[in-house]
Amino acid sequence: MLSDAGKTELLYVGDVPSLQRPLPGVRPTLITCMKFDSAGRLYLGGQDGLLRVVTFPETFNGNVMEVRVLSAWSSVKSTECTSAILGLDLSEDLDLVATAHANGNACLHTVSDERSMEGRSGGCCGSLIASWNPFTFSSSRRPEFHARSVAFASAGTLAEGNLTHSLVVGGGNGEIYTQEISREGLASAVSSAADDEEGGVQSHQQPVLKSSTIQQIQPSHQGPVLSLATRPGGILVSAGHDGMIRVTKLWPTPTALYGLGGYKVWIGSVCVDDDGRRLVSDGRDDLVVMHDFGGNDE
Repeated sequence: MLSDAGKTELLYVGDVPSLQRPLPGVRPTLITCMKFDSAGRLYLGGQDGLLRVVTFPETFNGNVMEVRVLSAWSSVKSTECTSAILGLDLSEDLDLVATAHANGNACLHTVSDERSMEGRSGGCCGSLIASWNPFTFSSSRRPEFHARSVAFASAGTLAEGNLTHSLVVGGGNGEIYTQEISREGLASAVSSAADDEEGGVQSHQQPVLKSSTIQQIQPSHQGPVLSLATRPGGILVSAGHDGMIRVTKLWPTPTALYGLGGYKVWIGSVCVDDDGRRLVSDGRDDLVVMHDFGGNDE
């Protein structure tokens, strides 16, 4: 938060009971990734495979926060997304959360069903509507086939009738794949999820992901893809364990634009400003680097 003195300060806002050490000698849950939505809800991905939603009190006074757990894992119907979550992303345009898992799967969860927010059996909200393991068809012979990072990408506009959304998945083997999301299939899946009280991958006639649109992004990284960031217009920024940042234009055909080096060891994360002109990344060598494409001398 920004203090009265104009300084940025960390503020303690309370504990999340489900993340605390349950019993002496028992390891607490390891949170591997997190992201806020525009409403201030915090989505947490855990090593236990659970996706949690944390809501904060209006006044931060150390009160215990409300915790909800998305329902896909409360049902034995789904085994695709039970392994550790290594990355996540949000699309508020689609009301979706995407998670990347250690078993190679990328999973899509809808949070648009308000009825599910009331806490069904298991104290859950949201539904798992699709999963995809692009590394089943991977050309790499390396053993790291986990899905390490995930992001939503978009291009075009709704007004012009050419709006396209895609799911992008970065792997532990350095490969990146993209697949378009069907708006018709998504509408069908959300409708089916609203009628299903048990969770699990929903069955619907039209798939959420268009398998005919799967593409591999070239060139690959020479190590795990640790972070993905996107900007409207179909721009993808990927950061790898190889210390490289790659900028790719996804539509109409994936085209490599830049390859940015400079790190001695791997990159931890990368983010892009709202204008898509500045890239900020942090490295294992304790460096924070900003690349400015704005053409502004300031």
